[in-house]
Formats: sequence, C-alpha cells, structure tokens
Amino acid sequence: MKPAPVVAPNSLEWRVDPDTETWWHQPPVVPAGMQEVQVRAPDGYDFARLVWQVCDLCRLGLVAKIRVTRPWQHHGYGTRMMRLALNGRSGYSWSTTPQSEDGRAFFPVVAEAINVALPGQSVLCEHMHAKEPRFSVPAQQLDPPPS
Repeated sequence: MKPAPVVAPNSLEWRVDPDTETWWHQPPVVPAGMQEVQVRAPDGYDFARLVWQVCDLCRLGLVAKIRVTRPWQHHGYGTRMMRLALNGRSGYSWSTTPQSEDGRAFFPVVAEAINVALPGQSVLCEHMHAKEPRFSVPAQQLDPPPS
C-alpha cells in the first residue's frame, strides 16, 4: 500500500504521513561492515534507504547508497538518515561512492547542513575491504530520528 493519493485538479499528489512510517536498522555483521537503515511505509515498502560503512579504528565512513523515492523526497529523509549514520562520529573522514546526478545535487546541501565533507570518491581502509556475510543479523526497529 503506497501513501494515499489526494486528487487535485489535473494532478496527483502523494501525502507523506510520518505517523505511519517505521525506521529499521540492519547492523553490521563485522566491525567495519556494511549497515543499512530503511524507512518503510505501512505496507513494508522501503521508500528511503541508506547503506553505509564505518571503520571506528581508522575513523573512516563511506556512504555506499542513499535513495529516497520521489513522492517522499524533500521531506528531510535523506538528511535524517545521514545524521543517524554520522551520529557519534565527529572527526571521522567521510566519502561517498561515485554520485548520480541527484547525488551531486544532494550531497553538497546535506554536507553543509551537517557540517561534514562528503567527496564523491570512495576512501576505504583495509578493514572495510574485508569480505563479510551480508545481513546475517536481524534488522531492528528504530525510533524515528528527529526532523
């Protein structure tokens, strides 16, 4: 079930209802492993997703993927997910994988909002290159982060 459409003259608008969304976190399996946060609609559709990796030993972070489906864009989900990933990691050096056109527009804005550089060239340490099993730990529901 997608957000309830509201029919307006000659258009279709989507209503974003923060009271019906759920936030889920997939923790890393190994210390510098991939992790993921998803924001889901009541039917389970993940309309926002962030995949990232952090090495606390080397103080490096990598944003591997961020996506917010169009009807939910411009409602702060990307920034909230980024703040969640960077929480408690002041002073870390962050990078992103090569950026799409949308990413090239998004990352400078969010970088300024959260006061962190987010260059579009992946920087990984040896710990982040280690092979790992993906998602063998169950996802945990989170309280939504503040807007």
